[in-house]
Amino acid sequence: MNPTRDLLAALSSLAALVAMESFTGFSLEALKSKWARHPELLAMLPALMDFRGNIALAHSSRMTTAEHLGDSDRAVESTVAALLASLLIPPIIALVTRWSYGGDLGTLVAVALLTVVSVAAVVTPATIGVVRLSLRLGADPDRVAPAVTTALSDVLTVVFLFTLSEVILL
Repeated sequence: MNPTRDLLAALSSLAALVAMESFTGFSLEALKSKWARHPELLAMLPALMDFRGNIALAHSSRMTTAEHLGDSDRAVESTVAALLASLLIPPIIALVTRWSYGGDLGTLVAVALLTVVSVAAVVTPATIGVVRLSLRLGADPDRVAPAVTTALSDVLTVVFLFTLSEVILL
């Protein structure tokens, strides 16, 4: 174990987290006119971000464990579980949003599902890559992957939610 390398890895992943989360805020500001027209989408955003972030966090942890153990079956199972969860939960988030804030249920389900699946299509392979790259560089992926993958998930959730909703609501 190299404490200096671990500290640098942790600090660099936290710096990436701050940069990406700042971009999330800038994206929200730039998209203000879109969410002002459809407040139900803004209401749905925290649940989608939290859900995707939790999936990314769990997946990075499971991937790290699988890589440390050399268990490729466990790594594949974790990836499949992350993708399946991405299909099951968004309709529930859309239903709760519809019940609480209104909006068209079909549109909310479509936007939620497409957003989460699109984010998963980027974040899932990125998680695998960050874990494997961390190990190759001699850094502990448990100190790098969670921050990077959850921040990436947050940024992409904002961007995809409002981009896809704009296309669907045309």
